[in-house]
Amino acid sequence: MTFEELLIDKMYYKKTFMKENEFDHPIRILGEAYMAEQQNELAELSYIRFAQGEVYFHNKDFESAIFKWENIENELEPWAKKNMADAYFELSLYSTAEEIYRSIVSDSPILTTEISIMLFSIYNVQGDMGKAVDTIKEAVAYNPDYKNLTDIARDFFENQQDWANAVELAVNEAIRTDSAKWFEVLISYSLDEKTNRFAPSYFSKVLVSLYIENQRLFESFVSSLWKGYRNEAKDVYLTWIKEINHILINIEDRRNGNWHELSALFAESYSELLNGQLLLKDLSLMVPEHLENWLKVADSTHALAASAAVLSWAEIFPSSINQSIIQEAENIIVHAKNETDVLKESVRLFENIIEWAKKQEVQIGYSLHWMVRQLLDHRVHHLLVAGNSENGKVDFINAALGGHSLGIPSSSLIMYKDADTIDISEITNDGISKIDNIEEFHELSMHETMIDFKLPAELLYDCAVSLSYMPRNSQGLNSKQYMYLPDAILAVINPSEYDGDYLLDLNEQMPYTPLHFVINDVEKVYSEQELTILEDEIRSKFPYAMVFTSTDSANLTNFIKTITQSINVEEARTANMLSFIRALMSNILEQRLQMENGLNESIKWEEEMATKLGGAIHQLQDMEKEKVENITQSYQTIKDDIKEELRKSIPALLKGSSELIKEDSDFRKLHIELNEEMNSRIQLHVEKKVLPNFYSSIQQWISYADEEFYQCKTFLDEMREGFNSLYGEERLKLFADEKVLDDWRRDAERMKNGIRIDKVNILLRHTPSQVLLKSAGKLFGALQQNKSILFNKYKKFVENEDYQEVVNTITNKFLMQFELFETSIERDIAMFFKNPLTELEETVKKTEATRQDNEKTLNRMKASPEKFSDPLSLFQVKLRQYEWIIDASKESYPVG
Repeated sequence: MTFEELLIDKMYYKKTFMKENEFDHPIRILGEAYMAEQQNELAELSYIRFAQGEVYFHNKDFESAIFKWENIENELEPWAKKNMADAYFELSLYSTAEEIYRSIVSDSPILTTEISIMLFSIYNVQGDMGKAVDTIKEAVAYNPDYKNLTDIARDFFENQQDWANAVELAVNEAIRTDSAKWFEVLISYSLDEKTNRFAPSYFSKVLVSLYIENQRLFESFVSSLWKGYRNEAKDVYLTWIKEINHILINIEDRRNGNWHELSALFAESYSELLNGQLLLKDLSLMVPEHLENWLKVADSTHALAASAAVLSWAEIFPSSINQSIIQEAENIIVHAKNETDVLKESVRLFENIIEWAKKQEVQIGYSLHWMVRQLLDHRVHHLLVAGNSENGKVDFINAALGGHSLGIPSSSLIMYKDADTIDISEITNDGISKIDNIEEFHELSMHETMIDFKLPAELLYDCAVSLSYMPRNSQGLNSKQYMYLPDAILAVINPSEYDGDYLLDLNEQMPYTPLHFVINDVEKVYSEQELTILEDEIRSKFPYAMVFTSTDSANLTNFIKTITQSINVEEARTANMLSFIRALMSNILEQRLQMENGLNESIKWEEEMATKLGGAIHQLQDMEKEKVENITQSYQTIKDDIKEELRKSIPALLKGSSELIKEDSDFRKLHIELNEEMNSRIQLHVEKKVLPNFYSSIQQWISYADEEFYQCKTFLDEMREGFNSLYGEERLKLFADEKVLDDWRRDAERMKNGIRIDKVNILLRHTPSQVLLKSAGKLFGALQQNKSILFNKYKKFVENEDYQEVVNTITNKFLMQFELFETSIERDIAMFFKNPLTELEETVKKTEATRQDNEKTLNRMKASPEKFSDPLSLFQVKLRQYEWIIDASKESYPVG
């Protein structure tokens, strides 16, 4: 034990004063030593006191220990102070202990470190974690090799769940010590995802160090970091991939083929990078490094996939990968064994493309999913029945199905499969629709569609096959993609209708699908020579083809079994799936182009429609103004005619009342009698003549308005038919409000029955002439000799009076309701036009909104074309990778 260790453990007394008195009591020994030292002229008691303090401390007499240590004045003084602080710590007097610890000045790294540890303990006990963290970190930085110090720090950080400092400590110690212990600590942190909060570059130095020291642990640490960062945000994960690639690309190449975990992670991440979520600008620099490193670390399981990935990327993006890497990939791919389930990966690629296409608003119909499911059903071989003659294909299928007369020459794609009962369905882009009977099947098959026909059929069951009928002239999308579903083609021919060019063309379209032949109608009289010539011609053009000439159903079953046994289903379906995906991507590109063209056409069409609709609104508004003017003017003409009639007739009626004036009249009351008679004559005239004439005119006016409205309705009908023809649907109704005429008829009846002219003061007014005449009548009317004079005066007055004011009063009262009605004419006509105008205006708004949405979509597509083209390029890279793998590992099998 070193001297410092004795001081730390407070065992100085034992090694100094108890060497020869090991079994005596230390207090007695030290007391005797103290007494002996006092006898010296220059007594040095500090050492003994220091030792006595240790003994007291061990016996928990902390106050006596402190008393002894307070008087140390030699080189042990710093340690004595430290021990005093220790005693105060034991007494839970933490502030005093801290004060003493901080007062100690020493050049001893050990003492300094011990003081830091004790200060850390104080802060830890007091719960002051900030000071505790700072103190222990400072101690580690000052003296990291001090015994158990880093373990103390690690335990503290872990207990506090302070993973940032725990990881930092482990990284620093791993780099400093190159100790497997600290690397394993880091790995454990990483597995628990405690390292994810750090930027990937934080671990670069420790990874390089670990790569050099221990590649097994390097792979474990990289794997744990990789899996942790994969669960973080995309940008963090990409940063990690860039970082690990940068590390591996710049360190010594130690390829040993044993990086199993790392090899798998590179494979998985490469697939993730190409899933369509990233653009080429994000990948153009990253992927070449990634592929070079993958090729470097790939084990035998991934060697072929890695080299195929390099070659496919270099093929799609020339000059992006160093030629030496390409050469290396070419060397590897020749000898590597295929450990990749390409069919499974291609299905994953298909699903990835479908998911991406949905986000791009490209519609992928259900029928494609249905075909993929058929492709993945390895229990059944799919045979396509081809041939020159539609009737020949149908006859063969019907015979193969047991003589049923099910099929007829059709425009549909039809797949016949074995089942316990008949079950027929139409496969469309929207889903599956049941077909109830054979008649409905025959009717539907005349249209271009896809039909799944399940039925009990011995040959289909025995051979585990499906038979498909595809029209020879079918050019539909489904037909093109359906060509990648069959495992083999059965060309049904007869010598008289054989068309070798058609079959060669079919073979070029489906180069990886074996082509075999069934010579039909052999029961007809064909010479042996004719059949031989035909067979020789077939074999010259299709050397791997099998030819069937028998009519025996058992022989046909054996023939089909021979065909199916010659097919490597896994290989065939994989090749077909890859071809299917290539066709799918081509279709997506076509749809994208169609979308852009469609949007351009829609925008142009919507602009034209908005212009047309706007023109229609103006036309309708002009028509409304015209009808308001015409109908109102017509009504005003009637009203003016009535005014004129009243202007002429009322004065005549009033003047004619003079016949009531007699020489023997009572001139005192005559003005009252005349006034009453005049009002009666006016009322009678209005009721018997004016009002009927006015009502008749109003009826004629309503008929005129009806004709005007009929013209409007005819115009609206033509407008509706024109616009709906342009829309291709019954979009607009443009129904006017025809209740207006009914309301007018009702108002006319009400006015006719409700008009009564109140009595008018005709001769009871206070005009000077009337006042004078009435006064004379009162004064002189009783005198016989004056009656002749009054008679003449009254008669002259009535016949010559100006009745214009009376006419105005009566006319105004009569026309009051009609003028009120007139004020509503413009409003009522506006109500007639309101619905069609509102409908047109709303249609303009919707058309404009649709145009704006389409413009936004088109602008978005044009602004970032790479968001569409880049993922497709990446999908193509992945597809080519799988094709490279298939081409490199494919066992040759015969094709037609």
